[in-house]
Amino acid sequence: VWGTPVLDVTRRRLYVGTGENYSSPANDRSDAIIAFDIDNGSTAWAWQATAGDAWNMGCEAVDRTNCPPEDGPDFDFGAAPMLVRTSAGKDILVAGQKSGEVHALDPDTGALLWQRKLGRGSIQGGVHFGMSAEGDTIFVPISDYFGGPRWPGEAKPGLYALDVGSGDLRWSQPSPDVCAGREFCSPGISGAIASIPGAVFAGAMDGWLRAHDSASGEVIWSFDTAREFQALGGVPARGGSLGGGAAPVFKDGMMFVMSGYGIYGHMPGNVLLAFALE
Repeated sequence: VWGTPVLDVTRRRLYVGTGENYSSPANDRSDAIIAFDIDNGSTAWAWQATAGDAWNMGCEAVDRTNCPPEDGPDFDFGAAPMLVRTSAGKDILVAGQKSGEVHALDPDTGALLWQRKLGRGSIQGGVHFGMSAEGDTIFVPISDYFGGPRWPGEAKPGLYALDVGSGDLRWSQPSPDVCAGREFCSPGISGAIASIPGAVFAGAMDGWLRAHDSASGEVIWSFDTAREFQALGGVPARGGSLGGGAAPVFKDGMMFVMSGYGIYGHMPGNVLLAFALE
């Protein structure tokens, strides 16, 4: 389990997304969404998105030591599911997968309501670390970093908006390519995103933090975090890729963002940035 569990007090359930199997045989609970009964821990239902996915980092080694024979696509659920209530009062459990797909499930039964494929998918997403929602709209970041034989097709990094009730596309905003001259730069959105009324904030692996109009997807504000900073106490610091987990956090007119994600070929950094309204 990579993502945060989702608590459903009304149904007395806990929902989690699972990763791929690290060894053979691949079972029916990997790359899945599982609902647990809060009171006794029993499994209420389980829904698997991708069968037969056993994979580990040995599959990327030159000698492929310890790679499971399935050599799966590594399409786990790294992002936490979201329990979203529509304006019509219907609860929908939404899960974004590293395959580049978004799945909507009935939280009562686990039945699939709709699916929408937005990205090519890859070892680093697809949907990597987290979506967000506002009203009847869900916002989906696509990374699509790192292609190859198991992840063929065109990469489609960017931010997408879907109708939570139907899965219909409301708008899409492809990531701009600003990586010229930047080492370890990629345009995809890997880290979790966050939305506030009227805007959704997405940090990309190119180091840019962008605010999008939630109705149109238009970029209404941006800031390049991949730069030198004079941190508190006079310590020199530097931003880098925005990824690897936490979304921007908002509190009392402030926004807090972490910049720097140096693993797996991305731009390292070591800053916590605090923004305030002018």
